[in-house]
Amino acid sequence: MKKLKKIFQSTIAKVISISLILIFALSVFLFFDFYKRQIEKVQGYYWVHQGDKAFKKQDLHNAINHYEKGIKFHPKHYRAMYNLANLYVVYEDYYNALKNYEKALLVKPDYEVARIDYAIILSETFKTDEAIEQYKKVIANKPKFIKIPFLVDNKKSYIYNTGVAYYNMGIAYKTKSMLAGLNKAKSRQYLEKATESYEEAVEILNSYNSNYNLGLIHQLLKNKNQAGYYYCKAIEKEPMNYEAHFNLAVLLNDMKEYEGAASEFKKAGMLLDSIGDNSKTIFIYDILSEVNQKIATDKDSDYFKKLKEEEEKKSVAKYKAGKLVINLDDSENNEFVKSFKTCANREIFIGE
Repeated sequence: MKKLKKIFQSTIAKVISISLILIFALSVFLFFDFYKRQIEKVQGYYWVHQGDKAFKKQDLHNAINHYEKGIKFHPKHYRAMYNLANLYVVYEDYYNALKNYEKALLVKPDYEVARIDYAIILSETFKTDEAIEQYKKVIANKPKFIKIPFLVDNKKSYIYNTGVAYYNMGIAYKTKSMLAGLNKAKSRQYLEKATESYEEAVEILNSYNSNYNLGLIHQLLKNKNQAGYYYCKAIEKEPMNYEAHFNLAVLLNDMKEYEGAASEFKKAGMLLDSIGDNSKTIFIYDILSEVNQKIATDKDSDYFKKLKEEEEKKSVAKYKAGKLVINLDDSENNEFVKSFKTCANREIFIGE
């Protein structure tokens, strides 16, 4: 009886095994395309993983080859398409970069980072209007917000990407203004659109670049008070960046605020001198000399002597081997940086 039971159990096991094999074989036969796609998808993930490894090692040539293989096996791997597009940008192969950004966006239309980078390259290839349309799509996108503490918070990234889109749209409109050439009405119209974009970017990002560029646009539009205000905001963000100091100095000089202009020209010159940019430094000090001559006509002979004495007392910038060295580790450093953050004639600008 036991022997018969064992034979029966063995037979049942074999029948079940054979049945499962037959069912699997039949499913493969009936759903061959499905199984083929899954196998290819696994191969795609493998090659994308190899591409990621090569990318991290800066082995860009192999990274491109691996990503292309990965996309061939997994045609909807949008992240691989995005990475591949970025690699083509490095090689300045903008045609293939744009093609891969487009493929990624077809698969995932709300891929905001890819759309912003796509628009930037459109601008680089003089397709400014198309770039602006892409920025508008980023701004118009309203995703469902997901927040998982310490893991996911797509609202923050959405807000940041919107700010970046506004900032880059400002650049695009500024470019269109330059391309308008002698058509002053068109040029001004695009500058005003750039102003609107940068204002939104400042509201969201409040970065050095957004404030500086908004100041620059206002300066081009001859809105002197607004220009000065945003240059001052930029200086607060990055006091050791010479550009905002220089542009503010030019603005103050045009406004005949010569003492403020001299202060900002001096800061810009010192910053350039400290990085060894001799040609720009000489140019700025030549302008500073002219401004000082204008000041000298209105001041007594002791003005510059007193000014020099005050600077020497609080200065942590010294010349070594003919090069200006700013010692940021000096105990007086905080006071020094504070002096660079202090915007000359700020009280005359708007917003105070």
